[in-house]
Amino acid sequence: MQSRTEPAKLLLRTAARWIAELQLLILLVGVAPVLLFDVWMPRWAICAALAAIPTLWLIRWVGSGSPIRATPLDLPILILLLMVPVGVWAAADGLLSLPQIYRIVLGVGLFYAMASALTTGRHLQIVTALVLAATATLGVLALLGTDWHPGKFSLPLLDAIYACLPAIVRPFWNPEGFGSNTMGGILAMTLPLLIAFAVGARRWLLKGLFAVASIAGCLALLLSQSRGGIIGLLLAILVMGVARSRWFLIVVLILGLGGLLLAGTMGIEPISELVFSSAVDSAVGGLEDRLELWSRALYMSQDFPVTGVGLGMFGRVLQILYPLLLVGPEVVIPHPHNVFLSQAVDSGIPGLVAFVALLLVLFFMAVRSIHLSRRTQWWPLAIGLLGALVAFVVHGQFDSVTSFIKPHTAFWGIIGLQTALWLYLRGQKKRPGLGS
Repeated sequence: MQSRTEPAKLLLRTAARWIAELQLLILLVGVAPVLLFDVWMPRWAICAALAAIPTLWLIRWVGSGSPIRATPLDLPILILLLMVPVGVWAAADGLLSLPQIYRIVLGVGLFYAMASALTTGRHLQIVTALVLAATATLGVLALLGTDWHPGKFSLPLLDAIYACLPAIVRPFWNPEGFGSNTMGGILAMTLPLLIAFAVGARRWLLKGLFAVASIAGCLALLLSQSRGGIIGLLLAILVMGVARSRWFLIVVLILGLGGLLLAGTMGIEPISELVFSSAVDSAVGGLEDRLELWSRALYMSQDFPVTGVGLGMFGRVLQILYPLLLVGPEVVIPHPHNVFLSQAVDSGIPGLVAFVALLLVLFFMAVRSIHLSRRTQWWPLAIGLLGALVAFVVHGQFDSVTSFIKPHTAFWGIIGLQTALWLYLRGQKKRPGLGS
Protein backbone atom coordinates (compact mmCIF):
# COMPACT_ATOMS: atom_id res chain seq x y z
CA MET A 1 0.00 0.00 0.00
CA GLN A 2 2.82 2.31 0.86
CA SER A 3 4.54 1.69 -2.48
CA ARG A 4 1.37 2.74 -4.32
CA THR A 5 1.14 6.05 -2.46
CA GLU A 6 4.79 7.01 -2.93
CA PRO A 7 4.43 8.06 -6.60
CA ALA A 8 1.37 10.15 -5.72
CA LYS A 9 3.24 11.87 -2.88
CA LEU A 10 6.23 12.50 -5.12
CA LEU A 11 4.00 13.99 -7.79
CA LEU A 12 2.26 16.19 -5.22
CA ARG A 13 5.56 17.49 -3.85
CA THR A 14 6.90 18.14 -7.34
CA ALA A 15 3.77 20.11 -8.27
CA ALA A 16 3.96 22.02 -4.98
CA ARG A 17 7.62 22.92 -5.55
CA TRP A 18 6.82 24.07 -9.08
CA ILE A 19 3.98 26.31 -7.86
CA ALA A 20 6.17 27.62 -5.02
CA GLU A 21 8.81 28.65 -7.55
CA LEU A 22 6.15 30.78 -9.27
CA GLN A 23 5.08 32.35 -5.97
CA LEU A 24 6.57 35.76 -6.73
CA LEU A 25 5.02 35.91 -10.20
CA ILE A 26 1.61 34.86 -8.87
CA LEU A 27 1.79 37.49 -6.17
CA LEU A 28 2.78 40.32 -8.51
CA VAL A 29 0.35 39.47 -11.29
CA GLY A 30 -2.65 38.02 -9.50
CA VAL A 31 -2.65 39.26 -5.91
CA ALA A 32 -1.02 42.69 -5.84
CA PRO A 33 -3.40 44.46 -8.29
CA VAL A 34 -6.44 43.27 -6.31
CA LEU A 35 -5.15 44.40 -2.91
CA LEU A 36 -3.69 47.68 -4.16
CA PHE A 37 -6.82 48.71 -6.05
CA ASP A 38 -9.36 47.21 -3.66
CA VAL A 39 -11.84 50.06 -4.22
CA TRP A 40 -12.51 48.79 -7.75
CA MET A 41 -12.55 45.09 -6.82
CA PRO A 42 -15.46 42.86 -5.77
CA ARG A 43 -15.37 41.47 -2.28
CA TRP A 44 -14.85 37.89 -3.43
CA ALA A 45 -11.71 38.92 -5.35
CA ILE A 46 -10.27 40.62 -2.27
CA CYS A 47 -10.99 37.58 -0.10
CA ALA A 48 -9.41 35.31 -2.72
CA ALA A 49 -6.30 37.52 -2.92
CA LEU A 50 -5.91 37.54 0.86
CA ALA A 51 -6.35 33.78 1.02
CA ALA A 52 -3.83 33.27 -1.79
CA ILE A 53 -0.87 34.35 0.34
CA PRO A 54 -1.21 31.76 3.15
CA THR A 55 -2.24 29.20 0.52
CA LEU A 56 1.04 29.75 -1.31
CA TRP A 57 2.88 29.34 1.99
CA LEU A 58 1.03 26.06 2.59
CA ILE A 59 1.92 24.84 -0.90
CA ARG A 60 5.58 25.68 -0.29
CA TRP A 61 5.36 23.76 2.99
CA VAL A 62 4.17 20.68 1.11
CA GLY A 63 6.88 21.05 -1.50
CA SER A 64 9.92 21.98 0.57
CA GLY A 65 9.04 21.29 4.19
CA SER A 66 8.68 24.91 5.37
CA PRO A 67 6.04 27.55 4.57
CA ILE A 68 8.53 30.41 4.31
CA ARG A 69 12.26 30.86 4.10
CA ALA A 70 13.70 31.77 7.49
CA THR A 71 15.17 35.29 7.65
CA PRO A 72 16.58 37.56 10.37
CA LEU A 73 13.45 39.72 10.07
CA ASP A 74 10.99 36.99 11.08
CA LEU A 75 10.51 38.12 14.69
CA PRO A 76 9.95 41.85 13.95
CA ILE A 77 7.57 40.95 11.12
CA LEU A 78 5.69 38.52 13.37
CA ILE A 79 5.19 41.25 15.97
CA LEU A 80 4.01 43.70 13.31
CA LEU A 81 1.51 41.11 12.05
CA LEU A 82 0.29 40.37 15.58
CA MET A 83 -0.36 44.09 16.09
CA VAL A 84 -2.63 44.21 13.03
CA PRO A 85 -5.65 42.61 14.76
CA VAL A 86 -4.91 44.75 17.81
CA GLY A 87 -5.01 47.85 15.61
CA VAL A 88 -8.28 46.71 14.05
CA TRP A 89 -9.76 46.07 17.50
CA ALA A 90 -8.70 49.56 18.64
CA ALA A 91 -10.13 51.24 15.54
CA ALA A 92 -13.51 52.88 16.01
CA ASP A 93 -14.31 52.35 12.34
CA GLY A 94 -13.05 49.04 11.03
CA LEU A 95 -13.74 50.00 7.41
CA LEU A 96 -10.97 52.60 7.59
CA SER A 97 -8.54 49.86 8.60
CA LEU A 98 -9.21 47.56 5.66
CA PRO A 99 -6.94 49.23 3.06
CA GLN A 100 -4.09 49.25 5.59
CA ILE A 101 -4.63 45.56 6.32
CA TYR A 102 -4.56 44.70 2.63
CA ARG A 103 -1.27 46.52 2.06
CA ILE A 104 0.43 45.15 5.16
CA VAL A 105 -0.52 41.58 4.22
CA LEU A 106 0.57 42.19 0.62
CA GLY A 107 3.87 43.69 1.78
CA VAL A 108 4.69 40.75 4.03
CA GLY A 109 3.68 38.32 1.30
CA LEU A 110 5.90 40.12 -1.21
CA PHE A 111 8.82 40.11 1.23
CA TYR A 112 8.69 36.36 1.80
CA ALA A 113 8.02 35.65 -1.88
CA MET A 114 11.23 37.48 -2.81
CA ALA A 115 13.24 35.96 0.03
CA SER A 116 12.04 32.47 -0.91
CA ALA A 117 12.30 32.78 -4.69
CA LEU A 118 15.66 34.55 -5.04
CA THR A 119 17.91 31.71 -3.93
CA THR A 120 20.27 31.63 -6.92
CA GLY A 121 22.44 34.19 -8.62
CA ARG A 122 20.41 33.86 -11.80
CA HIS A 123 17.16 34.66 -10.02
CA LEU A 124 18.77 37.64 -8.30
CA GLN A 125 20.02 38.95 -11.63
CA ILE A 126 16.59 38.68 -13.27
CA VAL A 127 14.72 40.41 -10.45
CA THR A 128 17.39 43.11 -10.13
CA ALA A 129 17.07 43.85 -13.84
CA LEU A 130 13.28 44.07 -13.48
CA VAL A 131 13.58 46.40 -10.48
CA LEU A 132 15.98 48.67 -12.37
CA ALA A 133 13.69 48.72 -15.41
CA ALA A 134 10.70 49.52 -13.20
CA THR A 135 12.60 52.36 -11.51
CA ALA A 136 13.61 53.84 -14.87
CA THR A 137 10.02 53.57 -16.08
CA LEU A 138 8.82 55.22 -12.89
CA GLY A 139 11.02 58.24 -13.59
CA VAL A 140 9.53 58.64 -17.06
CA LEU A 141 5.98 58.22 -15.77
CA ALA A 142 6.68 60.80 -13.09
CA LEU A 143 7.80 63.35 -15.68
CA LEU A 144 4.74 62.74 -17.85
CA GLY A 145 2.03 62.12 -15.28
CA THR A 146 2.66 63.92 -11.98
CA ASP A 147 0.29 66.57 -10.70
CA TRP A 148 2.98 69.20 -10.13
CA HIS A 149 2.48 71.80 -7.41
CA PRO A 150 5.33 74.33 -7.70
CA GLY A 151 5.40 76.68 -4.77
CA LYS A 152 7.77 75.37 -2.11
CA PHE A 153 10.66 76.97 -3.96
CA SER A 154 10.47 78.67 -7.32
CA LEU A 155 13.25 78.93 -9.88
CA PRO A 156 12.92 80.26 -13.45
CA LEU A 157 14.47 77.10 -14.88
CA LEU A 158 12.06 74.84 -12.99
CA ASP A 159 9.10 76.97 -14.03
CA ALA A 160 10.17 76.63 -17.67
CA ILE A 161 10.40 72.84 -17.31
CA TYR A 162 6.94 72.67 -15.74
CA ALA A 163 5.57 74.57 -18.73
CA CYS A 164 7.23 72.22 -21.23
CA LEU A 165 6.31 68.89 -19.71
CA PRO A 166 3.27 67.29 -21.38
CA ALA A 167 0.63 65.83 -19.06
CA ILE A 168 -0.11 62.71 -21.08
CA VAL A 169 -0.16 60.02 -18.35
CA ARG A 170 -3.09 59.97 -15.95
CA PRO A 171 -3.58 56.98 -13.64
CA PHE A 172 -7.13 55.65 -13.46
CA TRP A 173 -7.17 55.89 -9.66
CA ASN A 174 -6.28 59.60 -9.75
CA PRO A 175 -7.28 61.45 -12.95
CA GLU A 176 -5.44 64.57 -11.76
CA GLY A 177 -2.11 62.75 -11.87
CA PHE A 178 0.36 61.15 -9.50
CA GLY A 179 0.75 62.96 -6.18
CA SER A 180 3.98 64.95 -6.21
CA ASN A 181 4.93 64.18 -2.59
CA THR A 182 4.15 60.49 -2.98
CA MET A 183 6.12 60.32 -6.21
CA GLY A 184 9.02 62.14 -4.56
CA GLY A 185 9.11 59.62 -1.73
CA ILE A 186 9.09 56.57 -3.98
CA LEU A 187 11.72 58.06 -6.32
CA ALA A 188 14.03 58.88 -3.41
CA MET A 189 13.79 55.27 -2.24
CA THR A 190 14.44 53.68 -5.65
CA LEU A 191 16.86 56.07 -7.39
CA PRO A 192 19.90 54.95 -5.33
CA LEU A 193 19.73 51.62 -7.17
CA LEU A 194 19.94 53.30 -10.58
CA ILE A 195 22.72 55.62 -9.44
CA ALA A 196 24.72 52.73 -7.99
CA PHE A 197 24.55 50.82 -11.27
CA ALA A 198 25.35 53.96 -13.28
CA VAL A 199 28.61 54.11 -11.33
CA GLY A 200 29.33 50.42 -10.84
CA ALA A 201 28.12 48.70 -14.02
CA ARG A 202 30.91 46.94 -15.88
CA ARG A 203 29.76 47.74 -19.42
CA TRP A 204 29.86 51.29 -20.71
CA LEU A 205 26.58 50.90 -22.57
CA LEU A 206 24.83 49.94 -19.35
CA LYS A 207 26.55 52.79 -17.52
CA GLY A 208 25.15 55.22 -20.07
CA LEU A 209 21.63 53.81 -19.91
CA PHE A 210 21.59 53.85 -16.11
CA ALA A 211 23.02 57.40 -16.09
CA VAL A 212 20.27 58.68 -18.41
CA ALA A 213 17.60 56.96 -16.33
CA SER A 214 19.12 58.39 -13.15
CA ILE A 215 19.10 61.92 -14.55
CA ALA A 216 15.46 61.58 -15.59
CA GLY A 217 14.51 60.27 -12.17
CA CYS A 218 16.47 62.98 -10.34
CA LEU A 219 14.81 65.64 -12.48
CA ALA A 220 11.39 64.22 -11.59
CA LEU A 221 12.34 64.21 -7.91
CA LEU A 222 13.49 67.82 -8.11
CA LEU A 223 10.28 68.84 -9.87
CA SER A 224 8.21 67.09 -7.22
CA GLN A 225 9.72 69.54 -4.71
CA SER A 226 9.56 66.81 -2.09
CA ARG A 227 12.13 68.23 0.27
CA GLY A 228 12.24 65.08 2.36
CA GLY A 229 12.84 63.03 -0.78
CA ILE A 230 15.57 65.36 -2.06
CA ILE A 231 17.36 65.42 1.29
CA GLY A 232 16.98 61.65 1.60
CA LEU A 233 18.50 61.04 -1.83
CA LEU A 234 21.40 63.43 -1.19
CA LEU A 235 22.27 61.76 2.11
CA ALA A 236 21.89 58.34 0.47
CA ILE A 237 24.41 59.36 -2.21
CA LEU A 238 26.84 60.51 0.48
CA VAL A 239 26.52 57.22 2.35
CA MET A 240 26.95 55.27 -0.89
CA GLY A 241 30.05 57.30 -1.67
CA VAL A 242 31.57 56.53 1.72
CA ALA A 243 30.73 52.83 1.27
CA ARG A 244 32.50 52.88 -2.10
CA SER A 245 35.60 54.72 -0.89
CA ARG A 246 36.60 56.06 2.51
CA TRP A 247 38.16 59.02 0.73
CA PHE A 248 34.62 60.21 0.18
CA LEU A 249 34.57 61.12 3.87
CA ILE A 250 36.54 64.21 2.85
CA VAL A 251 33.59 65.29 0.70
CA VAL A 252 31.25 64.67 3.63
CA LEU A 253 33.49 66.73 5.89
CA ILE A 254 33.63 69.61 3.40
CA LEU A 255 29.87 69.58 2.96
CA GLY A 256 29.35 69.45 6.72
CA LEU A 257 31.62 72.44 7.28
CA GLY A 258 29.89 74.25 4.44
CA GLY A 259 26.52 73.55 6.02
CA LEU A 260 27.67 74.88 9.37
CA LEU A 261 29.08 77.99 7.71
CA LEU A 262 25.83 78.53 5.83
CA ALA A 263 23.79 78.09 9.01
CA GLY A 264 26.05 80.51 10.84
CA THR A 265 25.75 83.09 8.04
CA MET A 266 22.04 82.82 7.27
CA GLY A 267 20.75 81.61 10.61
CA ILE A 268 18.61 78.60 11.37
CA GLU A 269 15.27 80.24 10.66
CA PRO A 270 15.74 80.83 6.89
CA ILE A 271 17.00 77.27 6.46
CA SER A 272 14.06 75.82 8.38
CA GLU A 273 11.69 77.92 6.27
CA LEU A 274 13.30 76.52 3.12
CA VAL A 275 12.89 72.96 4.39
CA PHE A 276 9.44 73.30 5.93
CA SER A 277 7.84 76.25 4.14
CA SER A 278 4.27 75.58 3.12
CA ALA A 279 3.34 74.86 -0.45
CA VAL A 280 0.15 76.27 -1.82
CA ASP A 281 -1.52 72.83 -1.74
CA SER A 282 -0.12 71.61 1.58
CA ALA A 283 -1.99 71.68 4.85
CA VAL A 284 1.05 71.00 7.05
CA GLY A 285 4.03 72.30 5.14
CA GLY A 286 5.38 74.85 7.60
CA LEU A 287 7.65 74.08 10.54
CA GLU A 288 5.08 75.24 13.09
CA ASP A 289 2.42 73.08 11.45
CA ARG A 290 4.68 70.03 11.51
CA LEU A 291 5.69 70.56 15.13
CA GLU A 292 2.05 70.83 16.15
CA LEU A 293 1.14 67.71 14.18
CA TRP A 294 4.06 65.75 15.64
CA SER A 295 3.08 66.83 19.15
CA ARG A 296 -0.44 65.47 18.59
CA ALA A 297 1.01 62.16 17.42
CA LEU A 298 3.15 62.01 20.57
CA TYR A 299 0.08 62.66 22.71
CA MET A 300 -1.72 59.80 20.96
CA SER A 301 1.16 57.39 21.53
CA GLN A 302 1.23 58.40 25.21
CA ASP A 303 -2.53 57.96 25.64
CA PHE A 304 -2.71 54.70 23.62
CA PRO A 305 0.74 53.14 24.17
CA VAL A 306 -0.19 49.47 23.77
CA THR A 307 -2.73 49.44 20.96
CA GLY A 308 -2.29 52.77 19.20
CA VAL A 309 -5.39 54.62 18.02
CA GLY A 310 -6.14 51.97 15.40
CA LEU A 311 -5.14 51.32 11.82
CA GLY A 312 -6.24 54.15 9.55
CA MET A 313 -7.73 56.14 12.42
CA PHE A 314 -5.15 58.91 12.83
CA GLY A 315 -7.05 61.55 10.86
CA ARG A 316 -10.37 60.82 12.56
CA VAL A 317 -8.90 60.71 16.08
CA LEU A 318 -6.91 63.87 15.39
CA GLN A 319 -10.05 65.82 14.54
CA ILE A 320 -12.08 64.57 17.48
CA LEU A 321 -9.63 64.29 20.40
CA TYR A 322 -6.54 66.28 19.40
CA PRO A 323 -7.68 69.15 17.15
CA LEU A 324 -5.00 71.29 15.55
CA LEU A 325 -4.93 75.02 16.14
CA LEU A 326 -3.07 75.98 12.97
CA VAL A 327 -5.07 73.81 10.58
CA GLY A 328 -8.83 73.96 10.18
CA PRO A 329 -11.05 70.96 11.04
CA GLU A 330 -12.18 70.66 7.41
CA VAL A 331 -8.70 69.41 6.43
CA VAL A 332 -8.21 65.64 6.77
CA ILE A 333 -4.63 64.68 7.60
CA PRO A 334 -4.23 60.90 7.23
CA HIS A 335 -0.81 60.52 8.89
CA PRO A 336 1.59 62.45 11.15
CA HIS A 337 4.22 63.00 8.41
CA ASN A 338 6.82 60.90 10.21
CA VAL A 339 7.28 57.19 9.61
CA PHE A 340 8.09 56.36 13.24
CA LEU A 341 5.22 58.37 14.67
CA SER A 342 2.94 56.75 12.10
CA GLN A 343 3.96 53.34 13.34
CA ALA A 344 3.42 54.36 16.96
CA VAL A 345 -0.09 55.74 16.45
CA ASP A 346 -1.13 52.84 14.20
CA SER A 347 0.16 49.88 16.21
CA GLY A 348 1.37 51.23 19.54
CA ILE A 349 4.79 51.05 21.14
CA PRO A 350 5.16 47.28 20.46
CA GLY A 351 4.70 47.93 16.75
CA LEU A 352 7.17 50.83 16.87
CA VAL A 353 9.79 48.72 18.64
CA ALA A 354 9.35 45.94 16.08
CA PHE A 355 9.65 48.42 13.22
CA VAL A 356 12.84 49.95 14.64
CA ALA A 357 14.27 46.46 15.16
CA LEU A 358 13.43 45.61 11.55
CA LEU A 359 15.29 48.68 10.30
CA LEU A 360 18.34 47.97 12.49
CA VAL A 361 18.58 44.40 11.20
CA LEU A 362 18.20 45.71 7.65
CA PHE A 363 21.09 48.14 8.14
CA PHE A 364 23.22 45.29 9.48
CA MET A 365 22.41 43.12 6.45
CA ALA A 366 23.05 46.03 4.07
CA VAL A 367 26.50 46.74 5.53
CA ARG A 368 27.42 43.05 5.59
CA SER A 369 26.22 42.65 2.00
CA ILE A 370 28.58 45.42 0.89
CA HIS A 371 31.46 43.71 2.69
CA LEU A 372 30.64 40.29 1.21
CA SER A 373 30.11 41.59 -2.33
CA ARG A 374 33.41 43.43 -2.79
CA ARG A 375 35.06 42.68 -6.14
CA THR A 376 31.93 40.89 -7.38
CA GLN A 377 29.06 41.78 -9.69
CA TRP A 378 26.79 42.24 -6.66
CA TRP A 379 28.67 45.31 -5.43
CA PRO A 380 26.40 47.92 -7.14
CA LEU A 381 23.25 46.18 -5.92
CA ALA A 382 24.52 46.04 -2.34
CA ILE A 383 25.46 49.74 -2.33
CA GLY A 384 22.20 50.74 -4.00
CA LEU A 385 20.12 48.85 -1.44
CA LEU A 386 21.97 50.57 1.40
CA GLY A 387 21.24 53.92 -0.25
CA ALA A 388 17.57 53.00 -0.66
CA LEU A 389 17.31 52.22 3.04
CA VAL A 390 19.01 55.48 4.01
CA ALA A 391 16.72 57.47 1.72
CA PHE A 392 13.64 55.77 3.18
CA VAL A 393 14.61 56.55 6.77
CA VAL A 394 15.62 60.16 6.04
CA HIS A 395 12.52 60.86 3.96
CA GLY A 396 10.50 59.25 6.74
CA GLN A 397 11.41 62.09 9.08
CA PHE A 398 9.43 64.51 6.89
CA ASP A 399 6.77 62.28 5.38
CA SER A 400 5.50 58.74 5.73
CA VAL A 401 5.51 56.02 3.07
CA THR A 402 3.38 53.71 5.21
CA SER A 403 0.45 51.40 4.61
CA PHE A 404 -2.04 54.19 3.89
CA ILE A 405 -0.56 54.66 0.38
CA LYS A 406 0.12 52.19 -2.43
CA PRO A 407 3.93 52.76 -2.73
CA HIS A 408 4.28 51.20 0.74
CA THR A 409 4.49 47.88 -1.10
CA ALA A 410 7.72 49.03 -2.79
CA PHE A 411 9.40 49.27 0.61
CA TRP A 412 8.66 45.60 1.29
CA GLY A 413 9.94 44.69 -2.15
CA ILE A 414 13.24 46.48 -1.51
CA ILE A 415 13.79 44.87 1.89
CA GLY A 416 12.88 41.51 0.37
CA LEU A 417 15.58 42.01 -2.26
CA GLN A 418 18.03 43.11 0.44
CA THR A 419 17.32 40.03 2.53
CA ALA A 420 17.60 37.69 -0.46
CA LEU A 421 20.94 39.24 -1.43
CA TRP A 422 22.33 38.90 2.09
CA LEU A 423 21.21 35.28 2.39
CA TYR A 424 22.74 34.47 -0.99
CA LEU A 425 26.07 36.18 -0.25
CA ARG A 426 26.29 34.59 3.17
CA GLY A 427 25.66 31.17 1.64
CA GLN A 428 28.39 31.79 -0.97
CA LYS A 429 30.94 33.15 1.49
CA LYS A 430 32.96 29.95 1.81
CA ARG A 431 32.33 28.71 -1.70
CA PRO A 432 34.16 29.54 -4.92
CA GLY A 433 32.51 31.53 -7.68
CA LEU A 434 30.86 34.22 -5.56
CA GLY A 435 30.53 36.50 -8.54
CA SER A 436 28.66 33.92 -10.62
